[in-house]
Amino acid sequence: NPMGAMPSVPGAGADKEEDSGLAREEQQEQERLRQESIKQAERERRMKYKTQDDEREVIRSALRDKYQLEKPVNDEDSEDEDEDAEGYGGGAKKVEELEDPLEEARRLAEKKFADAKAVIAAQEKCSLQ
Repeated sequence: NPMGAMPSVPGAGADKEEDSGLAREEQQEQERLRQESIKQAERERRMKYKTQDDEREVIRSALRDKYQLEKPVNDEDSEDEDEDAEGYGGGAKKVEELEDPLEEARRLAEKKFADAKAVIAAQEKCSLQ
């Protein structure tokens, strides 16, 4: 081994002990930041696909209204949504369930109105192209 004949550099080993604690803290901080950025990216991805699904649902509801079809019931989808919500939000839905039925009807009417507006906008967009 040609490197075996090299003498060690004085003072190089003494700094490693002091820096190892600092480096370990830096590594832990970097790992924490990395995990945080991964979680943030996952939240953004979920929000992106949720908005896409909402847009598709608006179009689907317009078609169901147009052809007078009933909305299919998928128990599997609602279970998946519940599992997703448990990891991030928790108790928000429970508070909504305790609200006044009149408020719930108003919210539903506003949602239907917004859906109808979106459908009209989508139809106008298609006719302009």
